[in-house]
Amino acid sequence: MRFKDPSQLKSMLCNYAVANGYQLCFEKNDRKRLLVKCCKGKCSFRLWASWMSDEASFQIKSLKPVHKCVRNYKLGSMVTYASIGSHCTREFLLRQKMSVRKLRPYVSQKFGIHVSVGQCRRAKKYALQLIDGTLVEHYAKLWSYAEEIRRSNPSSTMKLDVNHMPDGKNYFSKFYVWFDALKKGWKEGCRKIIGLNGCFLKGICKGELLCAVGRDANNGIYPITWAVVCVENKENWRWFLDLLIDDLGLNLGYGYSVISDQHKGLIEAVKELLPYVEYRQCAKHISQNLRKRYSGAQYESIFWKACKATTKVDFKVAMKELEVLDPSAHQYLMDKDPKTWSRAYFQPGRCCDAVENGMSESFNVVIVNARKKPIITMLEELRMYMMERVFKKKCKGPGWGNQICPTIREIVNDINKGLRHYQVLPSGLNQFEVRGTTIAYEVDLEERTCSCRLWQLNGIGCVHSVATISFMNRDVESYVDKMFSSITYMKAYKFRLAPMNGSNLWPATDYTPPLPPVRRAMPGRPATKRKRMQQKPQTSQGVAEALNEDESNQSNAVNGGGTVNDGGEAVNDGGAVTHGGELVNDGGAVNHGAEAVNKVHVQQDYDEVELTPLEFDASASREPIQVHVQEQEARETPLATQLKKIMRKKAERIIKLKLGKKVGGNDAPGNSEAKHVTLE
Repeated sequence: MRFKDPSQLKSMLCNYAVANGYQLCFEKNDRKRLLVKCCKGKCSFRLWASWMSDEASFQIKSLKPVHKCVRNYKLGSMVTYASIGSHCTREFLLRQKMSVRKLRPYVSQKFGIHVSVGQCRRAKKYALQLIDGTLVEHYAKLWSYAEEIRRSNPSSTMKLDVNHMPDGKNYFSKFYVWFDALKKGWKEGCRKIIGLNGCFLKGICKGELLCAVGRDANNGIYPITWAVVCVENKENWRWFLDLLIDDLGLNLGYGYSVISDQHKGLIEAVKELLPYVEYRQCAKHISQNLRKRYSGAQYESIFWKACKATTKVDFKVAMKELEVLDPSAHQYLMDKDPKTWSRAYFQPGRCCDAVENGMSESFNVVIVNARKKPIITMLEELRMYMMERVFKKKCKGPGWGNQICPTIREIVNDINKGLRHYQVLPSGLNQFEVRGTTIAYEVDLEERTCSCRLWQLNGIGCVHSVATISFMNRDVESYVDKMFSSITYMKAYKFRLAPMNGSNLWPATDYTPPLPPVRRAMPGRPATKRKRMQQKPQTSQGVAEALNEDESNQSNAVNGGGTVNDGGEAVNDGGAVTHGGELVNDGGAVNHGAEAVNKVHVQQDYDEVELTPLEFDASASREPIQVHVQEQEARETPLATQLKKIMRKKAERIIKLKLGKKVGGNDAPGNSEAKHVTLE
């Protein structure tokens, strides 16, 4: 058999060894010869190959293929992470969410070998690199990627910004993607509201993905555009909004609404570039910040009552209730500008009464796996997702007929369930008064308005308008805004995203390929502890690690705020220490048998011990003072005797810290770096 080089033969021998469970060793291994034997000493397997210069090939000269050994499941160096990764590339393409723990049994079952978790982890990383390519290759292809999008999808907007550094190299800065099909679809079939949000990229190169998301006629998300930036700040948001305004023709924001989180840079950029837009803050973020400052279900309940109030009267009633409960909480919400988070101040005509930025958050959930991948792979997954999504949505529309969309019909059906609680009194041909138990509202079917303002905000209707329409035996769907019809829905998805060629056919450009962005140090210290929910009780950390199983009873006593009983008897909640089963009273005396001594007080200033002159001479030979473990007796001295201070030795501090941690954990008294003990 002929091979082009020794590496090709070695690769085939490794595959043969793995398939049959033989551990081979290469006794001679260079560019001109290869001698392979079985690692089992008595096995007769032997292969000899050498380089044939006349034929320019590597050939097997002799072979004894028979093995006299049993199968081996641990092949050692015969199985490398590279070989595992190359064989599992197809599996990762089909199952991108396969974890390292799942890869290990898969390799064992498929190849009949045992591999470690570390090998599987490196094999997965190697396989993903084969699929995605290196980071330098990814960023170097961005110019060609942008040109391919312009070729396949004309009139689309692609913008790549680079930073020219003093070293003469160009580093990636920002990349903006806008498909012409999505722009036309949003203008013709979506509501005039845009959700803005930024989410973290979780790959090797960190950054932010800025996105703008709309809402279609069926209350579904409609991603409009996205951009990759290095950091989310005012400068990058301003750059993103400049391009967004030019592509959509938003002018200064007349007749449009924007909803986002409370990012300061985003808010400032919106106010500068879109001064006349209706800006809404995500109420969910405000609620979470309110919960951090003012814990309690009553605060949150009143906030949502004020948030979803559709009239200024109802809003003021809710805020008055909060002011009576807590004036500071009332002032905190008023400082957030209620015009941006309460329906009572929202402008009509948007056909959207949303107070949360659920559009952007839903899109972030969809792309959570794509955000873990290199930039080209991530952008391609977003493009393919939108291309497939537009096609699937386009196929759904014709089956709905010339009616309202299914999700809107479900909303109308839910409204119908509450009609029995209202009485409709006619005043004119299209004017009515709708009365509830304690409330009454005016409804005008001709103007399609209700004094509760909900009909004007959502465009679907409120319980008062639906009750009036049903009272007149008219079709409720005919009074729903045309924005929610299936015809409008199909307009949003009638433009297709054209397919693209693979990277092997992308056009070449004359631009200098950018390098990956310079790694930026993230602000703040990295978190090491798990973030707990607000409702979960906070417990002391580090106690379980410091104690062994024999000391578990003591650790429970410390965490619970009780006393440590060295005699093994019952413990009270007074915070005292007993030795030999004696109980300590609240006055601070510690009982050692029958004698009482003064209580040890721990101060948090210096690492010093105050001693009387009588004790000063014996201080060098005295054992170190141990808080909550062994108390030193304080002798009575005359009042005129002045106290002297000696510095605690470093070795004694270490002993004190270790013993204190074993009993009380890291948060126990006496475990800080700057403490001293005073004997009174």
